[in-house]
Amino acid sequence: MGKSPSRTPRGYDGVGCTNQHVSDILPKVLKGIHKHAQDQSLLILSAWSTIIGPQLAPMTKAVMFKEGVLMVKVKNSTLYSLLVRHDKPKLLGRLRAQFPKVDIKNIDFRIG
Repeated sequence: MGKSPSRTPRGYDGVGCTNQHVSDILPKVLKGIHKHAQDQSLLILSAWSTIIGPQLAPMTKAVMFKEGVLMVKVKNSTLYSLLVRHDKPKLLGRLRAQFPKVDIKNIDFRIG
């Protein structure tokens, strides 16, 4: 059995050069990566209310997701203490289960 012939790419007429400079390709690739990262952070921010639950959702707000850290503002110090001491590991587990491809390192709660 011989080697099967390779396919000709669509739209290639056989006369043009197929090489491209990295400087031409790199901006497009980086733009796509940046857009994908922004989309992931928006998904995580919008999913926060379902992660935290209907009782605590009105008293918290996910503000930012950057470099694996989700920043959440809470209404008062009592809720802050409850979330940091008791619910943080459970919430991190839920986030990681819902977004397994995203590296979620921590949740940073702030009063505000």
